[in-house]
Parts: sequence; structure tokens; C-alpha cells
Amino acid sequence: MPENQRIWCQCAAVCARRPGGGDLVALRTWYDHRRHRIQVQSLAEFLQGSSSDVPPAHSVRRDDEQFQPRAHKRRRQNQPSEEDYDDVPPLQPDPIVQDASMLSRQASPSPGLSHTRAGRDEVSGEVNEQLPDNVSAEPIQSAQPTEADEVFPEVTRKDMKNTLKYIELLRSATLGESGLDEEVLEQLQNPLCEELKLTNPDVTLAIEVYMASGNGSRETYNAVRDAIMRRFPDVKLLTHYKVKRTIEQLTGIVPLVHDMCINSCMAFTGPRELLTACPKCGQARYCPIRSEDTQTGRQQFSTILPGPQIQALYRSADTARDMTYLYDKCAEIIQRLQEGAGIAQYGDFPSGSLLLDAVARGIITKQDVVLLFSCDGAQLYRNKQSDCWIYVWVIANLGPDKRYKKKFILMGGVIPGPKPPDDLDSFFFPGFYHVSALMREGLHVWNAALESQALSRIFVAMGMADGPAMAGTQGTVGHHGARGCRIYCGLVGRHKPGCPHYYPALLKPVGVLPAGCDHGDVLLSSIGLPSSAEYNENLKLVISAESETQFRQLRRATGICKPSIFAGLSRIFPLPLGFPIDLMHLTGLNLPDLFMGLFRGVIKGSTQSDPKTWPCAVLQGPVWVEHGRRVERAMNFLPGFHNRPPRNIAEKISSGYKATEFQTYMYKYAPFMLRTVLGRPYWENLCKVARAVVILHQQDISQDELVESKQLLDGAVLEFEELYYARDPDRLHVVRPAIHNLWHTPDEIVRRGTLIGCTQYLIERVIGELGADIKQPSNPYANLSQRALRRCQFNSLKVMLPHLDRSHKESDLPRGALALGDGYALLRALDSCARTIPAIEMTAFARFLQTHPDLAIPQEQRNATFKIRKWARLRTPRQQVARSAWKECLKPLFKLRMARCVRFVEDGKTEVGEVRYFCQLGGEGQRWAVALVSVFDHPDLTLYEESFKTVELRTYQGDAALRVINVKTIKNVVGMVPEETPPEGDYMTDHKHLHVGSSYVVVEKMGFMLDVMTGLQDPEMDIDE
Repeated sequence: MPENQRIWCQCAAVCARRPGGGDLVALRTWYDHRRHRIQVQSLAEFLQGSSSDVPPAHSVRRDDEQFQPRAHKRRRQNQPSEEDYDDVPPLQPDPIVQDASMLSRQASPSPGLSHTRAGRDEVSGEVNEQLPDNVSAEPIQSAQPTEADEVFPEVTRKDMKNTLKYIELLRSATLGESGLDEEVLEQLQNPLCEELKLTNPDVTLAIEVYMASGNGSRETYNAVRDAIMRRFPDVKLLTHYKVKRTIEQLTGIVPLVHDMCINSCMAFTGPRELLTACPKCGQARYCPIRSEDTQTGRQQFSTILPGPQIQALYRSADTARDMTYLYDKCAEIIQRLQEGAGIAQYGDFPSGSLLLDAVARGIITKQDVVLLFSCDGAQLYRNKQSDCWIYVWVIANLGPDKRYKKKFILMGGVIPGPKPPDDLDSFFFPGFYHVSALMREGLHVWNAALESQALSRIFVAMGMADGPAMAGTQGTVGHHGARGCRIYCGLVGRHKPGCPHYYPALLKPVGVLPAGCDHGDVLLSSIGLPSSAEYNENLKLVISAESETQFRQLRRATGICKPSIFAGLSRIFPLPLGFPIDLMHLTGLNLPDLFMGLFRGVIKGSTQSDPKTWPCAVLQGPVWVEHGRRVERAMNFLPGFHNRPPRNIAEKISSGYKATEFQTYMYKYAPFMLRTVLGRPYWENLCKVARAVVILHQQDISQDELVESKQLLDGAVLEFEELYYARDPDRLHVVRPAIHNLWHTPDEIVRRGTLIGCTQYLIERVIGELGADIKQPSNPYANLSQRALRRCQFNSLKVMLPHLDRSHKESDLPRGALALGDGYALLRALDSCARTIPAIEMTAFARFLQTHPDLAIPQEQRNATFKIRKWARLRTPRQQVARSAWKECLKPLFKLRMARCVRFVEDGKTEVGEVRYFCQLGGEGQRWAVALVSVFDHPDLTLYEESFKTVELRTYQGDAALRVINVKTIKNVVGMVPEETPPEGDYMTDHKHLHVGSSYVVVEKMGFMLDVMTGLQDPEMDIDE
């Protein structure tokens, strides 16, 4: 830029006060005044989606004259021209955008990255955000791609303009223009003010038969209907068509069907609804063999609207009461904060600062509904391309014990394949338009608990997706870009010479560096939290680009490629604060893929050295093979509720190793199995990461634990770069975004509460369940859409009519169980009679009775021949089942998943013991359930501290440490994995399993409560002994 050339500035603090309302200033002065121009928020508020309900940080009231949204009206022309399709919505000029346009014309992208370049074309600013072949890591063949495999579609200036059109329509959404028929629209705006009741027994029977046939075909229903009507001629059951229509009328749940490109390029929705061909690939929209009067789309997708599903929830008195959980919990915490008590521990969403602030300011009220959005894609068939994308809405108002259950998950839409969708905005638009209309007009619900009608407003608190989907939804470049942080912090990445893939390295590499990557070492304390003000300002710069070259320069400099589709919603958190970190992909796939690539020496990307020669590459050859066997043999020492115990990692790592397997292996097994294999610095770094990850997966995290995780990650992130990257430009690729995102996680928990409740585990489970229901291989996508619709309708009926829910039980205990209160229960097997016990066990019972003199003991339990009647199992409040040696020792180790080791607390001390058996003591008026346990020795404290609390090694003491404990002191069922793997022959003949003098490592399942919240239960509950 010539020194004498100046830029027009209209900052409110200085230049706007001068004659003419502005002044021409030098570039440096324009930057200095930039903080004063941030106060103008007209376009920013529109793009951000904030309203007077949720103003962005540091914002002022929006001038309504700056932007007037157009009504969503259907066009009359048959086919819009390409010029009409690409027009940007007419926006009034904004001072900041004008400034940015002038800056763009001078080819200076952004203050923080004014000389950044990517790739080899410095003049044109061409950038390729794809991952080159020489930098990709060895893939792990799993259901999800790893970070190194993820591909982010390049977003063009045309795509950005199209997104602006969608946002404009969302900002003016109305229910009347949402495409609903009059009957459903009337039900939405004027719901029935009574609980649902079925008075016709024939209709009730037809619905029950239809629901019972579940995944069956139409022929199945008709066959049952005909059989019933032959046996009972007076019964008139509805036909298959009529019962479906009846359910639609009762629930109000019908699909919105839209055409889409046959190649999944885009959907014909919103501003593209009248196009007759795909503007990207040119494929025709309609089937050419049909007449023009009966045009049918060649491919269609379904959207299931959340409004009727929410209304159904409120028509049940029980569920309506449950819907107050979120607000009541927030109000309780706010009350404690006002009293100066503070937040003792971070748990569910109400403990996060974002939600607490919204409730405290009255943005979210007791009758409002808070939604979480989640989307993901999957391959329906293993051996052919069959991509299918699904998105759901999660009701945050419900407590965590109900929120993730199948009955309360709201299906949002099914996007067919076989190719992945290119333009997600066009597919999300129908569902988002409906939600936006409910935000603007409110949702009328009949609250059965209060027996009154209420107007509820929707608030979308989070948008959840994996890496590539999040980049498309969030409007950012993804983690391959210079500003590739998932939560949009200020860290600027670095790239290798000639390679456009950026990495979030803190330490400056040595040698000659590409321009824009030669900045000095970055202190972790200097990385700021995501700012909506910075995001808005950078977004304006990108929107102001006047050519494709300038757009690519600004995209690279700011990390933003387009506004987010969420910007069209008026009731959200300020962008980009609504997009959390996904712990499932981060800790279950990305981090294990990184560390295993380093430990095995197979991470790709280096040209100057062979990774197999690096000091960390210890898992090779016979060591790797033997390590895999050790992992496999540990399986028998894990309880059955480890539904995915790690298999032989040496054999299975490339054939579908699951995220839960990786988590158990990487953060539970690896710290002790690699202790004598890895070098000391590498092992300590691994232990720090493992300890932090274990803390971050807890359902409740104390303040001290959160601080501990943050301190561990502060050290681990820097150590990781010093050990593995060592400022070597050739090794820059090992500093993957997973390490950086993990460092952000403790701060995210402060803002959102624990992140275990907003991972992609939920949507993965939904996809798996729906995929298993496919019964029509010839057209799986249409069949999947129908299954999703039927699931929504059935769930709504089960909520409104609980007697239709066959999974609902008065008691979840199996036959013969004995409830003990507080969530505990004794489960069979039960000994046939009371039997005399050995003297060493009698001594343990005598000590227990001496410490509990108030316990009423019957005469037969006071004699020298002490008799008890044994129970085999115990259910804990965590829905785990503890077994006992009484029954487990009847089986050899290879037939067993040992579940008799428990963690219990007595006199404030935490102990681990092997349960020998359970029994009851006392008379009729006072009976205690107790357990005879063999207590393990105290842990090796030196190793425990050196491993940063990841390796808890205890020695088995056998009969020498017998103790009787109250079963209500048992807190958890744990696995006890031997430090030294037993010989293979012992697995076939060993009936003792635990041996005196041997050392065992305590292994607890990570994220077990998420299994409980989603409805999964310990398989032991299904066993009737």
C-alpha cells in the first residue's frame, strides 16, 4: 500500500465527530481506531442471529432501519435465472463493511495476519484447505474418520451469498409460510386443551396392534388384523392406511418432503425452491419420464418438525412437570450464587455460565423450551457408498435421567445419499425455518400439569457435529485453516513450506519459515477465549470481499468462509459461542489416532526422517504383538457393563476399533501397560493427558478437579510439542488440532457444564438404531425416513398415553430381587437355605457386630455355628451390578467377565475389595444387607503420584483381609487388571482369578453414566439366576 494512500474512517470516538462524519486516516491509525468502530452492530446482529433477547458482547441496540428482512413469499416465475440465484440480499451499507471493503481493495487481509499466505500462490491468494497426501496419518478404519482423514469442502463466494439468502428468509420466518397443511398448522396454533384420551376401543386396539408390529411390514399388520376380525366379528379394526392417518391426526406429526439434487449437491429449498436443475452439477430436478403436470422429484428428503413433538410432551402431566428441571436447577444455582456460595461442582448444563446468565437476565423463562441440535452422517452399508445424514433435537429442559432416552429424542430430518450432502444449509433450512418461526411467534402448548395453555418460546442453546459437519454448520474453514480452532480462539497456526495445511503449534520452528508462520512462541496465557465481537468484525470483512481472490485471502486470514445458518435464528447464544467441543471424536478417535501413530512410528508427513526411528516409536515388531495380546487378555477382568472392552489392538486397530475401546485403552490401560516400554518423559506426558481426560469425562467435576485438569493440560500441551515436534519444521504435522482443542475443554466446561452430555454418542446411537430397522434394501433411504417418522409418532403416543409404552415398568428389578432403598437391591441367585460359614469368615462377622451393637441379631446368628443365607449379586444406584466370588469362581477365567471387585467408602476412606458374597443380618424389624469382602492393600502411592493418579496399583490379600461392610457403602464396580498378564493356559483352568500377592490395577469405565442416561443397562440385569 502506498504511504500516501489513506482509508476512510467513521469511528464513533474520533473521526465521526469531524466535519463530514469521518476522516481519511493512515492504515496504522485505521487499525488503532478499529476498537471504536466495533460499537456499530447493525449487520453483525443480523448475521449473528442475536436479538434483543440475547445481545452480543459489547454491543449496542440495533438500528432497525439498517436492515429490513423481506417476507418469505413464493416466486411466480417458473425458473429463476442464474443471476437472480447469485444475487446477495439487499442490505443497507454498514460503516464497518465500507471500511472493510476499502481495506480489501488494498489487499490487506486482516490485522492479525496481514502477510499470511497459504500454499505457493502468494500473489493471487489461492489457497487449498485440503490435506495433502504427504501429511495424512495412517487411518484407523472406524465408523468415523480421524482428524487426518477429514476433508473440508472449499466454500466459494457464491456459497457465502447463498447462505445470506437462507439467513434472510429465516429472520422473517412465519408458521404460515413453513409449508404445513392447514390441519397441522391449526393444531400448532390452537392445540387441544385436554389430555389425550382414546374412547373407541377398536381404535385403541388398532393402534396397539400397529405399534406392536413395529418394524413389520403392512402385510404383518393386515394379517394380524384379519385374524382378530375373524375371531371377533364385532371388532372393526382400522385398515393400515386409516390407522396411520389416525396416528398422524392424534400426534400432529407429519413429514415435510422436499426435492433434492440426485447427487446430494443441494436441496431445492428456500431461495432455490423453484429451480428445475441443480446449479452445481446440472442434474435435472424432476423425473424426465413423468408429465409436467405430475412432476416428481428424482430424490427427496424428509424433515420432521419439532413443534408437534414438543406439544405432545406437554400433554402428559408427568412429562410437563419434568420439563421444569432446567429452569428450576438454574434458579437454584443462581440463588446460591446470590448468597455468595459459588458453584461447588460443575455438572449438567445448568451449571454453565452461558445458561445461568440467560436465565438470570430473563431471556429463558420457565415455560420456554431449550433445544440442542445434533447432526452426523454414517455409511448404511460397509462395502458400498451409502452416506446418510440425520439430525435430531434434544430437549434440554428434561433432566439427564430422561433427556437422552429414546422416547424423548426429537427426530429432525433424514438426508439421503449415497453421496454426502455438499450444502448442509439447504437441507437444514426447512427445520430451521420452522424453529425460527416458533421463536418469533411462540409455540402454544397445553400444559397438562397446570391444566392451562401457555406460550412457549424456543431457544437453541447448542449446535453439535463432528469436525467437517461443524465447519459447514459454523461457517469456518475447519481445523486445516490458519485459524482452525473449533471454538474460534485467536491462535494462528503454522504450515510447512509449500504445504497449505496449518497446525496449531505454539513453539516457533527453527530454520527458514513461510511468511505468516514466523511469529514467535505463543504463550498459552495469551490465547483469549472466543469473542463474538471479533467474530462479527471478521465476518464483515469476509462478506465485504469484492472478488474471489480477496474472499480467499480474507477467508484464510479470519478463518471464516461464510456466516453460519444459525445466524438466522433470533434466540441463540452469541456466535460462535453455541458450538461446543465434541468429546467423543476428540478423546475417542482423534487423540488415540495421534498417540498410536507416534508410538507405532506410522504417522505420515515427515520427509527428512523415518517416524519408526523416533524415540517414542516403541510399539513395533514383537513388542507390538505382545502388547496386543496383553490388551486382549485384560478383557476378562473387566465387568460386563464395559460393553466394548478393548480387543487385541495389534490385530484390530485397522478393522473398526470403536471409540469406547480406544478410551479404555488410551486412558486406562496405556498408562500402566506402557510404563516400562515408553521413555520416562513420554510416559509422564501420556499420564498427564490421561488424567485430564478422565476428569473431563466425569458427570460431576469439582472446582479443584477442574483446576487440576487445566494445570495438567497447560503442562502437557507444551511438553507434547517439546517431545514430539521439537521445533522441527519436518515434524510440524504431529501438532494436530486435537491437542489444542483438548486444552480448551476445561474452559468450555465453565461455560457449558460437563461436556459428556453434548457429545456425538447420542446421534451415533440414533443412527445405529434406525439403520438396524431398515427392511427395504432396494430403497433404504426412503425406508429410513419412514422409520424415523414412525419413531417420532410412536414416541409421542407413548408420552401422551403411557399404557402404550411396553418398555415402561412399575419396577425395573428382575424376578426375586429385594429392594433395599436408596437405589440398592439384592439380586438372585439366592442360596436355598442358611448355611454355616468357616471360622475365618465368622471372625469378620464378629468384628462387624462389635462395631454395630445396636443391630438386632436373631439367636441363630449369635451361636458359635454362625449361619447366613447368601445372595449372589447387588445392584447399585449407578445401575451397575456387582457379582460375588460365590458364583463367579464356578467358572474358568476364559468364560468370565469378572464383576466382583468394588470401590467402597468406610469412615471417610476409599477402599477396593473383592466381594465373596452378600447376605442379610438382623431380625424382622431391622435387617441390614452386608457383603463379605477381601480388601486389597493400599495403593502404591509413589506410582500413583508419579503417574498423576492414573495408575492405582493394589495387591490382593485374600483371606488375610476379610471384612464385612454395609452394601450401601459400595459406590462403584471396578475392573482389576493384573499388572503381569497370567499365562494363556491359566485362562482355561483358573477358577480363583485373583491370586494372593499379585498386583492389580483399578480400571473404571469412563462416561458410564452416559450409558445409564441413554437407557443402556448392565447386561447383568437381564440375567435371571
